[in-house]
Amino acid sequence: MTERKEKEIRENSIPIMISYGAYQTFSQWITGAFGLFVFFFYEAEIGLNAGIAAAALIIYSIWNAVNDPLIGYIMERINMPWEKRWGKRFPWVFLGAIPWLFSYLAIFLVPLEWDPVSDQWLIFGWFLLTLILYDTLFTLWNVNATAQYPDKFKGISERRLATGIGTLMGMIGIAVGSIIPPMFTAAGFPETYRTMAWVGVGIGLILFFFMIPGTRENPKMRARYQEYREVAKEADREHFFKAAWKAISNRRFMAKVIYFFGYQAAVALLSASGPYMIIYVIQGDAGTLGILMALMLVGALVSMPIWTIIGQKVNNNKKMSLVAGIVMFLTFLPMFFVNGFLFFMIGLFLFGIGLGGQWFMDPPTMGDVLDDIAIRSGKREAAIYYGYQAFFVRLSGSFQALIFALVHILTGFPSGVTSYTELVAQSATPELALIGIRAHAALIPAIIVLVTIFIFWKWYDLTPEKVALNKEKLKELGL
Repeated sequence: MTERKEKEIRENSIPIMISYGAYQTFSQWITGAFGLFVFFFYEAEIGLNAGIAAAALIIYSIWNAVNDPLIGYIMERINMPWEKRWGKRFPWVFLGAIPWLFSYLAIFLVPLEWDPVSDQWLIFGWFLLTLILYDTLFTLWNVNATAQYPDKFKGISERRLATGIGTLMGMIGIAVGSIIPPMFTAAGFPETYRTMAWVGVGIGLILFFFMIPGTRENPKMRARYQEYREVAKEADREHFFKAAWKAISNRRFMAKVIYFFGYQAAVALLSASGPYMIIYVIQGDAGTLGILMALMLVGALVSMPIWTIIGQKVNNNKKMSLVAGIVMFLTFLPMFFVNGFLFFMIGLFLFGIGLGGQWFMDPPTMGDVLDDIAIRSGKREAAIYYGYQAFFVRLSGSFQALIFALVHILTGFPSGVTSYTELVAQSATPELALIGIRAHAALIPAIIVLVTIFIFWKWYDLTPEKVALNKEKLKELGL
């Protein structure tokens, strides 16, 4: 009984958990607005051809494929003189996060006098370069914040508590990132998106300073990093491609990140479809987007105590992850038939329940995978694997852009239209274009979630018994 209690002793206070979870608020505050408006801004407001806008995002995803794993690899290999005093990861969080805010602003500072036809390649170049800068800086700070999780929170109960707090903080970020930015935008006035981005930077700076205490490594973590460093000196250093192969050939890890990609891609498609659904399908005011996204977050927040209670009772991360995925799949289907504001509100509220489950289950499931990898390799290299997970996060955004471009081209949705009236006037097939919007808002995301549920169910095999055994082995190995 004493041994059981010792395992459950927490290293971190609740305020530190809240501060650590604030990195998710910070991240979602910016990435939420990015996902909602970036493609719409360049296609509808700037008038850039959908195919060219998607091409910029596809090239960016190719860079992303190298950048995220590479930065994760470098972070595990590089040793800096500041590590004993400031920690291994926090300085990189600090150096990456603030410039990242301004790279987000730069995306919306494309010169408005450029013509979307004659200057389309200048607009393309601006879009692509700012995306690459945005992605690189995001990876630099986010990998180093996220990679602290398995070492910062050791026990199962501590991880679940930290995850619950982090999920709540992330949802607050989604809420404010969905409600506040639309207040500063107006369809047909691209300059208002710059105001929105400046507001993003200002609030982002406040959120960043709030997350500092939680993302700074405590003395115990700094001491452990020094121990890991000494162990790593004695071990063979794997080159980048060998480490990459080890990651992508790990069945449990790949099943987890493919499942993660599925729900990330689905949410990216739904979020980015929001302005299109409101302006063209419902024919409402774009400013109501914040209200709709808030309803989705209310659904997630209301469901969190339920997910927490069931999760503790079931004590099976795989089973709970699958339940959350199934709920998400089922709540996508009604949204294909949305024909009014109230219908969309109810649909998003129900969808939020599945989203809450995915948010709640992702960190502990990833923690289980990283524990398993640490036992097999004899060392902690969380940043490498979080680098690959970050790649899948950004890949979901590029996937969203590709789906939008294909659907809009195939259904005759014209670039540069900012109202239903303009759509009807300029599209040869307006009804088909509206069906296309419904498809990339609900039907296509539902299919993606269903496919990735099957992959996770089939190939992810970390049972509660294996997880518990791994905890014992980690203690023996000092990891």
